[in-house]
Parts: sequence; structure tokens; C-alpha cells
Amino acid sequence: MIYEGKQSIFSHQDQYALIRLVNSEDDATTKKHEEGKTTFTLRMAKYLSTSGIGDYLDGINVLLSFLLTILHLIDCSFWVQGGTYDVGEAQAFITMPELICYIYFLLDFVINFYLSENKLFFTFQTTSLIEYVSIFPSLLARLNIITGYKYIYLLRVLRFLLCYKLDKVLQRLSMEVFRLAYKPIVTVMAIIMINSSILYVVEQDYSIVEYIYFMVVTISTVGFGDVYPTTIYGRFSIIVAILIMFLVLPTQVEMLTRVYSLRSQYARNKYISKKESEHILLLGSSQVEGFKTFLNELYHSDHGMNDTNTVILQPYAPTEEMTLQLKQPALQSRVIYLEGHPLQNKDLERCSSKDCNCVIVLANKTSRTPKRDDYRNIIHAFAVKQFAKKQKSRRGVRVCLQVLQPSSKDLYFNSLGGHETDQVICVDELKLYLLGKTCLCPGINTLISFLIQSSKPSYDTSKYDKNKEEWIDDYLCGMQNEIYRVPLESEAFVGLTFSQISQAIYKELNIILFALEVELESGTSVFVNPAEYLFEDYLHYGYVIASEMPNIDQVQQTKFPEYIQKNYCFPNVQRQQINKNALQQEAEYLKEILSEGLKEDTSKHPAYYQVKPQTITTGLPKVGDQEKFENHFIVCGVVSDMKYLMMPLRARSLKNIQPIVILNQDLIPTEIQLQINKFPKVYFQQGSPLNTDDLKKACIQKASALVILQKSADQEEGISNIVDADTIFIYKTVKLLNQNINIITELASISTISFLQISRNNYVQKYDWSVSEPFASGEIYISTMLDTLICQAYYNPFITSIFDQMILGSASVNKKHKKLYQASKLQQSNLFLINIPPKYQEKTFGELFEILLTEQKMIPIGLYRGEKVKNNNKPYVFLKPPMDVVISSKDRVYVLSAKQPKEPENNLDDEINQGQENTSQYYNIKSKLQGEEGRVDIEFSKELKRFNDKMKDFGIKLNDINQVVFNQGLIQEDFISRVRQTLKTELANLNPTA
Repeated sequence: MIYEGKQSIFSHQDQYALIRLVNSEDDATTKKHEEGKTTFTLRMAKYLSTSGIGDYLDGINVLLSFLLTILHLIDCSFWVQGGTYDVGEAQAFITMPELICYIYFLLDFVINFYLSENKLFFTFQTTSLIEYVSIFPSLLARLNIITGYKYIYLLRVLRFLLCYKLDKVLQRLSMEVFRLAYKPIVTVMAIIMINSSILYVVEQDYSIVEYIYFMVVTISTVGFGDVYPTTIYGRFSIIVAILIMFLVLPTQVEMLTRVYSLRSQYARNKYISKKESEHILLLGSSQVEGFKTFLNELYHSDHGMNDTNTVILQPYAPTEEMTLQLKQPALQSRVIYLEGHPLQNKDLERCSSKDCNCVIVLANKTSRTPKRDDYRNIIHAFAVKQFAKKQKSRRGVRVCLQVLQPSSKDLYFNSLGGHETDQVICVDELKLYLLGKTCLCPGINTLISFLIQSSKPSYDTSKYDKNKEEWIDDYLCGMQNEIYRVPLESEAFVGLTFSQISQAIYKELNIILFALEVELESGTSVFVNPAEYLFEDYLHYGYVIASEMPNIDQVQQTKFPEYIQKNYCFPNVQRQQINKNALQQEAEYLKEILSEGLKEDTSKHPAYYQVKPQTITTGLPKVGDQEKFENHFIVCGVVSDMKYLMMPLRARSLKNIQPIVILNQDLIPTEIQLQINKFPKVYFQQGSPLNTDDLKKACIQKASALVILQKSADQEEGISNIVDADTIFIYKTVKLLNQNINIITELASISTISFLQISRNNYVQKYDWSVSEPFASGEIYISTMLDTLICQAYYNPFITSIFDQMILGSASVNKKHKKLYQASKLQQSNLFLINIPPKYQEKTFGELFEILLTEQKMIPIGLYRGEKVKNNNKPYVFLKPPMDVVISSKDRVYVLSAKQPKEPENNLDDEINQGQENTSQYYNIKSKLQGEEGRVDIEFSKELKRFNDKMKDFGIKLNDINQVVFNQGLIQEDFISRVRQTLKTELANLNPTA
């Protein structure tokens, strides 16, 4: 309980530490004004206590007290035996140090007396009385002011009792165990020295050394009997000494034993860094599952990390579950767990933080106080960096930090100075991005988890058989693929475009080259599918999707057809002069984005989002108008950062945008409503997703996707399984109303996936939860995926930029670099899920890859297989299928494209052109529909299609009438004019601004 109290204080200080820094100048002025009013005594006492000089003075006092006792014992050995008053002539080597000790004791006593607030109390307290007795009589005797009486010199040994003053110093320094061990040691030594001196004075039968020997064997309960007291005073002193030992010593030893038992071995251990091996420092408040995911990814064989150690620093001892993880053979020799606090310098020294390669901070995804936890994690990261800086670390400490709120990410980067190499991953931001993107691109969260996760159920891809009827073979085969970074420096690549190189590498090695690192004047950046980029004669790094690390030599020796013509007309763009570290480039890129100030993300890059100020509709249209809601998205629940869910659904790259219906039991708070008002076609329906009537009002039967937002931890109490109960009930209720709807949700507990399972196969029992049907179809988001992502970011800082592009496309481009990218024919691509054109169905994936890359400049990376393709009840993700896999009519394909691909079945231009070939008014219909922003309003498109059908019917009837009139010879000019006027009126009604 004591430690928890301290911990709460640290949390409170962490939360307001940055705020106190802003007001430091005013505080300093106020401090000087207050100090002018205080007396010199108070200022002096405050200075001694705050500077630590007072502790040094007490330590010197204790050391000299021990020295005076030793001098007393040595002096006793020179005394004349048998005398009462005469002690013999004093030795010079004893007299001079003794006088120095007396002088220091007097000065220390005078200073403490002067600085004491209550001088009367100070005069008569126990320590002061010991000072009087142990200093003044023996000092007067040593100065020959009084005669040398043995009992006077005996009082010197009482000075040893003041060694207890060091107890307060140790308590202030938080050295609890050492303080409790110091007390019984001083007690035993005091009993030995004081009683042996008393026996020597009152007995005078043996030397001082023999009486010390007697006290040692007596206290140890041995009692040989060769030396013993004979006088009544000597025996009485022994009785008092033994009583004191039995009454005081057991209590002190018991206290030491109890505290030492509470202080686990993890609080005593320390890590000693070695020059031949690196280590990382793992901090944060994540749950055991998060640490487990991170460590399993860190030490996976794909990364080849065998010599790097991990030091986990936590303010509490490991739980039983954590202890089991640490005892795994793969982690036992590499992971060291230390109990301590990042704000304590002694604990940072124990873990050798100044020599660590990187500091990883994992956030608690289920925290009830996300803002406070973010502040604490940021301050802990700063504490390690500051400690390493003070210790003159041989290298700067890099930080990979998880935060819960997007504002904390901006706060961290805007607090940095100079060139930093840190990375910050925002949990809520990425989660909402993925949930929103999954509405448009089902299965993207499953696909990304495959790309960043190395630890997966094993499957031999060489034994894959496309003719097997079970979907699990497709799924496990695709699961084995992930992202690898390979160098591309062959001369054969120079003068070829990225799409030509990607096509040749796929055809020859069966790996997908989908992204590229390019050095520009602004630094090194990563681009997803820069199709038209021409390779120049310098080292590039490519990112490939493969089941294992590709052979670099085979990649460099890729052969190209002879008919491919090379182009050496490279853009005249200045390359980067200094080859900076990739970490520095990524950090500078992030800092340049944030240099615009703490703005809302929707206002940082307004060109990439469809923003339309409005007032959110607080109710859906009436029953008669609800038929217009088709293929819309329903969001169940409200969270604080709702705008990040809307951004992927309102990207300007989208030609058609679907309405978004928010279904929540309570009204939307004003702060969240202001965020949502910036996006068009957002509606609110008050109601419960567990109520079928409310779901029907939200047109659940015609909705294409439904997002279930997890309740925040401060709104829900209890264990995670209970938190998932509402999600499970909503899932079941919605599926009864619309079996084909795409449901996306987050689960707090992985074990609850079994409640969403439909079939009774034993794949989950055979492998793990990652092969469950809900996860395979992309319906489930698991937060531990971000623990894997931060581990990948440790190995490669550009990995987060790749996934930003997959989710948001070019929305993350800095405006300053946009023109530079265009000059170099560089572009950033987005991930789309498109229908496969009928003419490409029943072809192999290899053929589809070549066609889409050659004709459309799109890179296919996987399939989203439909239901009942291979005995599957739900669709599933098939990442990078083998070349010979035949595509089914129910399949859809994941592609990386700079623009949203056109769906063949929705090509409206061909239909209009066929019906309006001779209509002069059509010359600008397409541009008016798309507008300056290049998108088509879906309702307006439907009205146009209906009008086009009417025009076709009208044209057919007009031809019939003309034939009849012509045959009768009655055609007239006024009739033709009336027909033309009718056409103009109909077109004007279609678009009044035309």
C-alpha cells in the first residue's frame, strides 16, 4: 500500500510536469520574492536540506564518531593497569585526531543549534544529551583542565550511539533495505564496544582486546568461560547488554527480514551492458499479452536477432502469467525483468539505460485514463533520454513510443529539439483508420496483420495444392507472406520503370515488389507503387511481399525481355547530398508535418478529404425517403476521435461516397459533433443497435457495412469478456436482419471470437484464433497488432509510412514535397478492393497480375475470396496467391493504385454515349457531374440514368412519329421546333446550372 501511494504521486506529477514548465519564469520570480522575506536561518536550513550538503555533514559526523570510538579502544590499550585515576601518558597519534574530531563535533553542534526552530527542545533532546556527555568531559580531560580519570574517558565510547544519525540520511535517499540492515549492525557493535569498555574500567583483570573477545562470544551464545567478569558492576553491565540485545535486536532483524522478503529478486537484480551485445529497454503499462506479442515478434528467426537483449523495467514484480512468459526457452537468456521506476536514477543505472540501443514504450490499450497514461509514458521516455544525455551516452537514445490519443503524438514531437530519431504510433488513430477503411475494403486489417506478423501457424507453401476443397489451405498459404526490405542496385534496373521491374521480379521469382525507398533533395521517402518512376544509377531499397527473405543475388540478376526499351531521360531533380540515417529522415518528415502547428488532422491536408461544413442531421429522412439509403455505412457508438473514422470514408480519391449513419443511444456530445460536421452525408439516429426497430429505421437491410465501436474503458467496468458482451449481442442481432452485411468490430478479449464462429471446424483448436472465420474475413480487429507494428518500426522506421499510404493514400503527403514528387514521377498509392472484370475471370492470378500491372498500373497483392468457393461460410483473405490459382467469379482482388479503379459494371459514360450520340447538349455532362473535385454524387448519377432511359424511350417514339408523319408528308418546321424546345427543357430540369 505504501508503494501504491508513491506511484499515484508520480502519476499526478507526470500529468502536470509539462504544464509547470510553461510557468517556470513566473514561479522563479515568485520564488525570489518569497526568499527575500525569509530569514537567513530558514534560507540556510533550506539550502542544506535541498542541496544535499546537510546529508554530507551528517555522514562526516557519523564517520568521525566511529573513528573516535576506535581511537578510544586503541587508547585503552596504553592505559596503566590497576589505577583508578591515572590513565598513562597520551600518545600523539591519538591526541591530534581526537582533538580534530572534538572541534568538528562542536562546530556541527553549534550550526545545528543555530538552525533549529525550537532551541529549547534541541537543547534537551536525546542526541544533544549524548553530545554533552561524549564531548565536553573527555575534551576537558584531554586539555588537562581536569585530571585524567578513567570514568571520564569512558564516556567517549558513548559517541558511537550517534552513528544512528545516518538512519535519517538513508531514509531520505530511499535506501530502505540498506537502512534496515544498518540498524542491527550498529546495535551489535554498540553493545560490544560500550560493554567491553565498561568491563575494562570496572574489572581491570584483562586487556581491552580480551574484553572485546568476551563480548563477542557472549553475544553469539557460545560463552567459552575463559574470560568472565568478577565484580558486581561488571556482571550487571553484562545483564543489561544481554537484555538490550534480546529486546531491540530481534525487532530490528524481523523488520529487515520482512522488508527484504517483500523486495523481490527483480528489485535487487541489475543488468550490466556489454560492448559486444546491444540491448533495448522496454517500458510502458501494457498488459501481458502486449509484452508477449512484442517479444515473440522481436526474437522471431526472420529478423535474425540473437544477440540483442531486452530489459523490462516495471514498477512492480512480474505476475504469474508474466513469469511463465519469461521462463520460455527462447526468452529466458535474452529477457531480463527488473523492478524499478523510470524516474529513479538508481533504477535507470541498474538497467544500463545510457547504453541501450532503443527505448520501447507500450501503452495499455484498455486504460481508463488515456490522457494521463500518455503523459506518464512521454515523461518516462524523456527521463531516459535526459539520463543518457547527462551520463554522456556514446549514442543518442532512440524512442519508439505508443500513445493512446492523437494529441499526445503532436505533443511529443513538438516538444523535441534538434535531429531526433523517435517514432510515435497512435493506437486510437490507427484503429479508427482501419475500422473506417475496412468498410470500403473488407479484410484490410487481416491483410495488414499478415504483412507485419512473423509468428504464424506453420504451413509448407511448397506443398500447396490449388485443387483442395478446404479454404484453410488458401488462407494458411497466404498467411505465410510478409514484408521484406531488399536492396536494388543492379545496373540492369537503370532506365526501367518501377512497374516493369515489379512485373519481371514477380514473373521470375514469384515475389511482389510493391514499394520503393527513393532519395530526394528533401530526404529519403517511401512510395507505394510508384509505377512510372525511372530507376537511376544509385542504390534503391525495395519492399517485397514473400513467404521468406528473398535471395538478394537472384533479385539483382533479374532478367528482362529484350523488347523492353530503356529510358535514360531522368528528371532533373537534385538528389540528397548527405546520406542521412533512415531514422533521421523519417523523424524530420514527421517534424515537418507537425511544424505547421497543433492543427486538426482534417485541416492539415484539406486537399485530400471531402470537407463540407454543415450541421449534422439529427434524424434520418422520413419513411418515404429512406428508400434512398442504399449501400450506406452504419456506425454503432461514438468515440472521442470520431473524425479519424470518417477520413478514409471521405477521401477525395473516392468517386462515390456513401452516407454514414451514426446509431447511438445518447445524443452526440458537442465536441464530437463539431468534428463530424466537417464531412458531408453524415446522419445521426438516436437509438440502440440492440433494438431491431432502431436498426430498421437505419435501413439495416440495405446497408453495406456496420462498425461496432468498443466502449471506452471509463464507460464500462469489469473484465474484458463482459465488455465484449454488448459487441456479441449486436453482432448476432444485425446478422439476423442482414446476413450479407459486412460487420467490423474490435474485441477486448481474443477468447470471445469463439462466440462469433459459425462453423464447427476445429481449425481454432488446431492452430489459434487467427484462423477463425470472423478474423479471416476481416470482421475482427485485435489491438495487439499494434504491438507487432511497433516492433517492426524498431527494425524499419518506414514501415508506418507504408501502411499510412495503404489506408489514406496521398493524404499524408507534405505539401512542400508534392511538386518534388511529381517532378520525379513519384506517387503514393492506396489499397482498394475491386471486382474482377468478367473477361478476366477463370484466369490465373499470375495472368491477372500481369494484365492489371501492364494496362492499369495497379499491383494486385491478394484475393478476397467469396462465400462457398472452398467450403467456406464467410469470405476470407488470400494474400499473394500462387501464380496458378484460378480466379473465381465470386472473388475480388486487392490492388495498390494511385487512383480509385473504375468498376466495369458501373461505367456510366458508355451508356450515356450510346443513347446521346447526336445530342449537342451532352458535351459537358461528365464534367458537370464530377465537378472540380472529380467525384460523382451517387443519387445524381441514378437520376441521370433514369433520365437517360426516358430519353431512349422518347427517341424511339419520336422516330416512330417522324416515320408516320414523313410518310404522310405532313412534317412541318414548327413541329421540329417544339420537339427541340422539349429536349432543352428536359435538360435544363436535369441541371439548372447548365
